Amino acid sequence: MRKFFVLVKFELMDFFSKYQSGSGWGTGRRGKGLVILTLLLLMIPFTQMSIGVYHRFYGLGRPELAVAFMILLTFLLMTLTAIPLIYSLFLYRNDFQYLSALPIPESYLGMAKLSIVWLYLVGINLVLWLPVSILTGLDLGWIDRGLITGFLIGILTPFPPLFFSTLAVLALTLVGVKGRRKNLISTFFGFALLGLVLGTQLFLTSESGVGLIALTEGWSRYYPPTAWMVRLISGSRANIIPLMGLTVGCYWGLQTGAGRLYRIALHQAETNSTLQSFSLFEQPKSKYRQLLRRNLLIIGKQPVFLMNTLLTLVVPGLILLAGFLAGDFTPENLAEGQSQLTLVWVGLASAPALLVNLSVTAITREGKAFWETKVLPVTTWDNLRSRIGTTILINLTASMVMLILALLCFPLTISSVISGLFFVVMLTVFLAHSDLVLNIYRPFLNWSHPAAAIKNNLNVILSLASRPLLTVIPVLTVFCLPGASLSAILFYSGLLLFLLTLLVRKFLQTVMVEKFDQIGG
Repeated sequence: MRKFFVLVKFELMDFFSKYQSGSGWGTGRRGKGLVILTLLLLMIPFTQMSIGVYHRFYGLGRPELAVAFMILLTFLLMTLTAIPLIYSLFLYRNDFQYLSALPIPESYLGMAKLSIVWLYLVGINLVLWLPVSILTGLDLGWIDRGLITGFLIGILTPFPPLFFSTLAVLALTLVGVKGRRKNLISTFFGFALLGLVLGTQLFLTSESGVGLIALTEGWSRYYPPTAWMVRLISGSRANIIPLMGLTVGCYWGLQTGAGRLYRIALHQAETNSTLQSFSLFEQPKSKYRQLLRRNLLIIGKQPVFLMNTLLTLVVPGLILLAGFLAGDFTPENLAEGQSQLTLVWVGLASAPALLVNLSVTAITREGKAFWETKVLPVTTWDNLRSRIGTTILINLTASMVMLILALLCFPLTISSVISGLFFVVMLTVFLAHSDLVLNIYRPFLNWSHPAAAIKNNLNVILSLASRPLLTVIPVLTVFCLPGASLSAILFYSGLLLFLLTLLVRKFLQTVMVEKFDQIGG
């Protein structure tokens, strides 16, 4: 067992060091501080959601159902989180050939990696479950019991979803290990996770308390640990026995499943191929179109890149759907003036450009395969231009979809559509150019995992943090043109963005071209 614990410690250190260094924040104190700050910021909305769940059921006179609801919610969240994470740790890592030489059983090698997933799930569980446990303990007058029980349940309850997720991955490997289906699986669970979070918010904010109670009671029957937790936190200590028995059974099952996963991952590592190379002479197409196709396939063939892009692109559509379901975006509520309708559709159509900052990772996404661009028979400017074009193509496609939906849902005038569309196009083009400047300054090619290239990347955070500065442009337009209509403000704001794009483009063609040539030595 000592070897196993040493291996677990090594896997955890490797995981967190790759997370930290792979994010581009460095491994010093500053990098650690940024990681901790990011985790704390991520905890805030989920803790607020947990507290909101308790107050919702407390207001309905059924505080015990808050416990049942959170147990069900955390089970689903942990399951949907664990499945792609297990895929990532087992099927997208290249260290299994080295681990196979260690004098440790296969099941322990697999369990060492599953321990990372378990810790990840424990963190999610405690953030979501502990506030409800503490508030329930305060309501019953057992604050100490609520805290202790909350920690105990938070540590034990991740085992059932982890076991279920392991079985699901084993089943999905039959169809998901080879070909493009693994991209589809990762994308599906990403959308399912997003849908679960949004669906939870819609249920909690709905006016039908009776429906929420009926839903919670109905689903609780399909997951017996829910009743155990409710009675346990209410003071029935005997319910710890079935919970411990379930935990032990899941642990034994995980040992068997971990060994099987390890063998599949080892076989996958032996046959794993690297990023496909491209030839610019396969088809009689222009070099620019071939580069554009190459950049699109880098996103499409990597599940993490594809899922992150699709999930972000779908956000404005989900906002529109949630607005209609909540009754906020109906034509009757927005009938006060054309300005409201214009602001709504322009805001939704601008969301892809503001959120999907593909240019800021246009170089980073290639990772160590970036050397391929050095030997392609293309000019440096064509190389940069194709990366900008990829961002514009993807983001404007999503914006056009939002425009079509807006035309179907809202009675827009021709002037608002033309001025708003001009603003959205100029905003998309400007951000595609300016974000690429940031990526050239900080190329960050030595990432250890695809998620580090697009999610935990400091470039992405800096890019998103700079977005509020764009409000200076419409404010300046209003200041220079007092009393102008909204259509005029959008048009002249787009014109300012066009002029700024010309400046950034000239900067890319002169200064950044030389700096791009220096990347990678």
